[in-house]
Amino acid sequence: MALDPELVFDPDTIERFVVEGLAKNSSRATYRADLRRVAPLLTTKAPWEPRSTLLPRRQVAPPYTEAELEVLCSDGNRQRTPERRRAVRGLIALGAGAGLDGRWATQIRARDVFAVGARALLRVPSPSARTVPVLAHWEHEVAELAATAGQEFLVGGYSVSRNRASALLSRLEVPQGHPRLSLSRLRSTWLCWHLSAGTRLPELVAAAGLQGTAMLSDLIGFVPPFPVDDAQRVLRGAETQCAPLSTNVGDVRPAPAS
Repeated sequence: MALDPELVFDPDTIERFVVEGLAKNSSRATYRADLRRVAPLLTTKAPWEPRSTLLPRRQVAPPYTEAELEVLCSDGNRQRTPERRRAVRGLIALGAGAGLDGRWATQIRARDVFAVGARALLRVPSPSARTVPVLAHWEHEVAELAATAGQEFLVGGYSVSRNRASALLSRLEVPQGHPRLSLSRLRSTWLCWHLSAGTRLPELVAAAGLQGTAMLSDLIGFVPPFPVDDAQRVLRGAETQCAPLSTNVGDVRPAPAS
């Protein structure tokens, strides 16, 4: 073979060298990795596929503190028009109370709010249609919004625009130095409340309409830790009540009599 870098560092040549030339070498995996790393840098014509571009991971929106939520509610009550005041009330109640962001917050009608016993529930439309219990602190606000909505959405009137939430937020008056209303931060606030309260991940993922737990893992840093004694008691499991694990409930049978 001609000592041409385009031939020597060709993908097929490297693979043949590793498989045949290093058949008895215990480090051939390292040789292959090193050659595949440097070969694309030393050639211009060899058929190496371009390296994939790593996309930066989306940063999770930080939750609001309790004090910031109070400021948001206070600023909402000072908006100039009834429509804007209602929009702030609804977006905060649905975001911090049920984890709804711009995909859902402007799509809730009065008929989507209902009660089962003492619980206030929301029927959340697609994507990820589901039923979500409203946090007790926000139940009265959501119920009042539903009672006064008529045929309109709880937030946004009759508009069915997908950008309705963004349009409402852009019109709000925010005093200098005050936090801006962010639906993603409200959703993070709701998620962190449940993580702090110990809500089980399967139920939380379902209620949030998530496909996995990556977002929840990003929020762990915002969850205040338990005192050591409380953490050890929980980890010990003596006071935990949960269903026994089984691969298939139908496979669980009584033990034969002895």
